[in-house]
Amino acid sequence: MSGNPLSPLIRSWVRGVAFAGLVLLSAAAIEAQDPPPAPWLRLDPLPAEIGLTLRESFDGVPPRLVVLTDGSVFVGGRRELLRGSLDKVEMQSLATRLDLAVKSFHRAPPQTLVVGDGPAVFRFSVLLGSPFQMVVMGNLPAPASPALPPMPDFIRRLAGFRHPSLRPFDPEQFAMIVRERTLPGGCRIARGLPPLSQSTSSETVVSEMLTRGFPTGADMSQVCEGSKRFTVVFRPLILGER
Repeated sequence: MSGNPLSPLIRSWVRGVAFAGLVLLSAAAIEAQDPPPAPWLRLDPLPAEIGLTLRESFDGVPPRLVVLTDGSVFVGGRRELLRGSLDKVEMQSLATRLDLAVKSFHRAPPQTLVVGDGPAVFRFSVLLGSPFQMVVMGNLPAPASPALPPMPDFIRRLAGFRHPSLRPFDPEQFAMIVRERTLPGGCRIARGLPPLSQSTSSETVVSEMLTRGFPTGADMSQVCEGSKRFTVVFRPLILGER
């Protein structure tokens, strides 16, 4: 065997196969240990909280706050999104506050949480663990107001969330929402966009490239396709959102 000229080649090939197998096993182990981040908490504004103008659509408003399981946090306004990151201590503190708020009900969280006079202003969702969703009714008092019960206080903190890590976020994708509607004034040509007449029944995910030259968020654009007029809004999507 020692005189076989192919032996070094065979040994090299075996080592290469073994190394490749170890790489694949390591990658599989990492993938098994680190699932992709998932949404954990979400706070969505409702139309009464935003106060839209006649040329704005609620369809384009991003979420007020989304926290992912890896600590990524997204904060939205009428049009834009900010992105930040929470460390493990901050995530644990958030989880503790949520646990105390949920336990304050001494039963399952209600579907409607009344915090004051007025219409529905937020929809709060817990998406993991023991998931639930509630609609928040009434305007939340200012932070300097007297202390609130645990859940209203928790939601008030989320609604006014600020963090030093927050920076402008440039989405790679947007949800395009189309309505057959006529606004005063002229209209744009639907060049490059998916067929609008086929997009009125559902949201269409488009790349950031197709939104260039259009306003995004709540602002509507009037777009012509043949003899028809449509309003189009582009809602920014956070990572992994569809």
